[in-house]
Order: sequence, then structure tokens, then C-alpha cells
Amino acid sequence: MKKIKHIKFIYLFICSLSILSCSIDEVKPINQLTDENVIRDKESAQNALNGVYRQWREFNTGFFPLHLAAEGNEGFTTGAISGSTGMNLNQVDPANDYLTSVYNNHYAIINQANIVIEKLENGSAVGIDETSKLQMIAQAKFNRALAYFILLRNFGQFYDLNSTYGVVVRTTFSRDLEAQKRNTVQETYNLIIQDLEYAITNGPKNVKHYYGGSLAAKALLAKVKLTTKDYAGAAALALEVINNSENYGLETSYASIFANTYNSKEVIFAPYTTLTTTEKDVSMNQINRTTFSTILGNLADAQVAGAGNLTGTGSGYDSRFLFAYSATTKGTNKQGKYPFNSSGTTGTGNTNYYLRLAEIYLVYAEAVVRSNGDPDLAIAKLNAIRNRAGATLKTFSTNQQLLKDIREEKLLELFYENGECWYDLIRYHSLGDVSAFTEKASLKSVNQFILPIPLQGIIGNKLLEQNPGY
Repeated sequence: MKKIKHIKFIYLFICSLSILSCSIDEVKPINQLTDENVIRDKESAQNALNGVYRQWREFNTGFFPLHLAAEGNEGFTTGAISGSTGMNLNQVDPANDYLTSVYNNHYAIINQANIVIEKLENGSAVGIDETSKLQMIAQAKFNRALAYFILLRNFGQFYDLNSTYGVVVRTTFSRDLEAQKRNTVQETYNLIIQDLEYAITNGPKNVKHYYGGSLAAKALLAKVKLTTKDYAGAAALALEVINNSENYGLETSYASIFANTYNSKEVIFAPYTTLTTTEKDVSMNQINRTTFSTILGNLADAQVAGAGNLTGTGSGYDSRFLFAYSATTKGTNKQGKYPFNSSGTTGTGNTNYYLRLAEIYLVYAEAVVRSNGDPDLAIAKLNAIRNRAGATLKTFSTNQQLLKDIREEKLLELFYENGECWYDLIRYHSLGDVSAFTEKASLKSVNQFILPIPLQGIIGNKLLEQNPGY
């Protein structure tokens, strides 16, 4: 697995010095807190659950989308960013310390989610009502599922359901250093799906967008089912999310999504941010050390007649690209999606967009096509996104062209958000719809489709097998 010892240190440090109160951002010290007494009642259970949520804002985790964009076809790193060596060219060293942080941070989320689940299920929380208990377990399972999905898509062969190269799966709190073999890809997905089905059934509804409620679990499961080739299931879940009764909907303007951050009606799950220091905010202000790829620039240019121009408000490009990169709207971070420079001691923080509704529209569209559904249904959802952007609407020619249109629309809509464009490139390649090697010249082998297990993870877990090619 990873360095469980490191995870234990993180967990005990958080628990012994600062368990979060019912407000995610408020910290209250509790003396002599251990894993035996961390959850005693409803309040302490909520404190521990808030500790799970807060870890999504950990500094190194916060700018991981920059590395994913550099790995894929969205953009590349132009300045100094921790851990970025080799990302542009898909040549990443297992000794990369940043990878160790990302790997450990996601397992830390899992580890703390495990103790919340464990203690609530065994009755450690005295006086808690059944509904609250089930909702807290559901949220912990949502967080665990999301962390495992991210780990699998970066460190496991997530695109091959028959692969033995999944990730190490643990469902109990790790108190000691333990060696464990990695699970298969299918076994990893089995837990993710099981957790999300529980969260859909038992999770709270109408919650703040920085909580993983029932709808967020449904949206994430739609993505998982698309990846695991359950296309009918993905389409059904995505449509339920689109037709939700919890007041989620597309923003009328693209810019409003990012101005409103996690409060946007389009954002389904994103970490909480506030007026604070960088230690408590997502560190996406480092996007000023990146730029767009030729592929993204050319695709954006192809959407509008005339040569692309980024002077002033810009012209000749897709409106979303112009919003991000034109001189007038790119802002201090040189990328309009992340307008807040949170490197100071005060100022509104950026957030990460793990789930938002526009992506679910495109998940639905792809799932319909791949399940041999009515292409008009897929085009309608694709065009809903293009219409919001003011782009020319698509018409149907062939399923293969429609799949290409959907993948390209995700690139136009989601660049530099959650790595989805990179994962799509790998999925489409594995399904025979595109050649990743043609799309990005630095890709020479399927071994480059996933990152190496960090060297420290191998050292800490002698049973953990390294990924092929590293």
C-alpha cells in the first residue's frame, strides 16, 4: 500500500490537535483524543466527519489538477510547480516526492473515513438518532469512494476491468504499519460502487455543495459506471441527476460557475473555501504557472470563424476558452476559472470542481451513444452545453463522430478542472475510438497512462507491486 505510518501520523496529528467542529472551518482542540474515544456522540461524530472533508483542501492535493492537465491534452506547466517534473512529457519518476503526498493524502481521507464508518456502525456514538447515523456513514462512504476512484484512475489500470493492477483497498482504520497486496481493478470498483450505492440510499439531500449528499453520490456513480462500461446504468443515473429536485441546474453564463465557486447551482461537490490563508484553501492559484495546449487552443479556434485572438476580450475562439485566457478576463492567475490569488494572508480562495452538472450532461450523452440509445437524446444534452457557451449546435452524422464531439466538448468545458479530459483520452484509446499516441506525441506506451506507485509507498509496503514500466 503506501506508508501507513505516514497516514497514522497525519490522522493522529489532526485528531490530537484539532478536530473540526460542526462548522467545517472551525477548529476546536480536544485533549488526549485517541481512535478509541474520537467518536463518542453525535457532535464528536460530526467533528470527525468534518475532518474527512477538510482533507480535500490539503495543500498538495489542491493543485493536483495542474499535473493532470499537463499529463493530458489540456495544457502544460511553464513555471515551477512542486512535482511537475516529467508531467508535460509523461515521464514521471517514482521518487517524485509530490506523488508521495498525493498518494498519502488520498489514503488519509480513506483512513479517517474508515474510522467514522467503523465507530458509527459499532455503536460508539451514544445518543445519536438512526437517521443522523446513516447519513454520516453515507457521507464517509462517499468520501472514501471518491478518494479510491481518484487513486485508481491515477495509480491503477482503471480502464481495464480484468487488470490485477488496482490499488490497495482497506475498509478498516489503520493503526499500524501493515503490508498488503494491491487489489484488482474490479475489486477496487466493487467497493467504490458498493459505497456509492449506500450513499445514494442513505445520504442527506439538499445539503451544501461541499458535502457529499445523495445527489453527489449519484453523480459520481454515473461517472464510475461510464468507466466500468455499464452504459445503461450510467445514462439512467446521469439523467436522474440532471432532472434533480434539489435546485441544481446549469448556470446561465460560464463565468458565473467560477465566480460563485462551491455556491454555484451547477457545482455538485467541491471543497469549502473561505477568507483565509493558503493553509486552508485549495492552492489552484498556482495555475499562473501553466498555459493551454496547442490541442485545446486549436479546438477552441475551430469553434468560431476567423483567426483566434486573445487581445482584450478576444475573438475567434470558443467563449469558454476566451473567458479563461483573454487579456481582459484571465485575471491575476492568468486563467479565469481560478480568479482568486490565495497566496496572500486574506482573500477568497479558489476551489476544486470535483463534480459539476455540465459534466453529467456529457456523461449522459456518451452513455446513451455507447448503449445504442437514441442519438437525438445525446445530441440534446451536448447542445445544451454548447448553447450555454454560444457555440454552433451539433447535428448527427454517425455514432463515432458523436463520441468524438462529446469528448472534445468535455475538453472545451472542463479543461484544468478535475483531470477528466486526461482520463477520457485513456478510456477512448482503450475502447478503440482514438489513438492517445497520435493525440499526444510524448505518449509512447500504455505504461504512461498511469503514474508510478511512489517509491516511498513501495518502501513502506513490501507486498506492493510497482506499475509496469517503472
